[in-house]
Amino acid sequence: MVASSRHKDITSVSMKRSLWSRRPAPSTGFAVSAVALIAATYGLARLGYGLFLPAFSASFSLSPTVAGLTSSGASVLYCVSAALGFRYAPGHPRAVTLLAGLSAALGSIGVACAQDTAMFTGAVLLAGTGAGFASPALVELVQRNTAPAREGRLQSVVNSGTGFGVVAAGILSLVLGDAWRIAWLLIAGIALASVLSVLRLDRILAVPAGNGPRRRDAPSLVARSSVRGLGRPLAGAFVFGLGCAAVWVYGRATLEESGMTASMSAGAWMALGAGGACAILAARWLADHRIPTTWSVTALGTAGATALLGTAAGNPVLAYLAAAVFGLAYTAATSVLILWASSVAENSAGGTSLLFTALVLGQAAGAPLVGSLIEAAGPALAFSAAAVACAAGTVVTAGPAAATHLRTGRRADVSS
Repeated sequence: MVASSRHKDITSVSMKRSLWSRRPAPSTGFAVSAVALIAATYGLARLGYGLFLPAFSASFSLSPTVAGLTSSGASVLYCVSAALGFRYAPGHPRAVTLLAGLSAALGSIGVACAQDTAMFTGAVLLAGTGAGFASPALVELVQRNTAPAREGRLQSVVNSGTGFGVVAAGILSLVLGDAWRIAWLLIAGIALASVLSVLRLDRILAVPAGNGPRRRDAPSLVARSSVRGLGRPLAGAFVFGLGCAAVWVYGRATLEESGMTASMSAGAWMALGAGGACAILAARWLADHRIPTTWSVTALGTAGATALLGTAAGNPVLAYLAAAVFGLAYTAATSVLILWASSVAENSAGGTSLLFTALVLGQAAGAPLVGSLIEAAGPALAFSAAAVACAAGTVVTAGPAAATHLRTGRRADVSS
């Protein structure tokens, strides 16, 4: 009788531990909310600055120099927030997620209410930091809300939110026009609604002390172990970012200088966003294939679209096609970076933060180089050179170790 009772107790404890440690299937609502948060922080609060720049310049008399410095400052602060996300998201993903939504929302409210250039600039910088917090935090939340077999696919789905945000920004700029303050209040509302929804739908498993997985310590920003295995992807992300700067910084201006109206160039940006949103359809393919393959395909696709946009800007059909392909390939490539971090980094959130920081630093370094080439030789040559840089990012996957070990969905044993 006693043995039977002990057997039941052991069975009960075993079942409870199994239930406590089992990852749940993510709800559709959680996935949609996570996509919306990426759309709000990246596509709207961060990338929306460029789309609304003509209206901002008219309201605050922004010179090209001030506008460029504001964009560079936003990139720097993005890197700062990404570093903080790298440090704290593994242990406090909900708090970092909340920071992402609040900084994007408060910054957007500041943009909408700004009465002078100083307040406007500060608000733009604050709004852009949300993106740096969002990626590492959501990588952690997706990881703990998803079965391992489906994690890679859902990470790519969530990352496609950038495209949806760019489309929404284009629609807001076309529909509201000079009423940009209303648009940025709407952006703030989207950011708040999405972050609250993500936090409400995040499934926290109550694990009694001693029975569940041990809480991970936050990674050090300077420890060698924090970057072990990330040498190849860091190099690839930086070089890829150098080339991507051409489209992100000078793409719309190049289209308008080639003869497009402002509404047509905004439409091209919506095509770019639609292409990025369509990256959701590639999520299964990205998750099921080796990283050397997916990284090469997406980086080369981005390179081809960059070259086409610079050389065929005067042809609306080709320009729209190039914008859409760029959005698709670029967004898919950033999804590969997330999968790459999950494959080789000690923690997925930290690895994602580092890779996205390298990507943004590459874009920041590439912007003045591309601008100098445009002034010296014209957009066709400048965009072609940028395309070469995008393609050069694929060289990092050429090594035999990468080809053998880098597969999505599992930890790779690849030295940096």
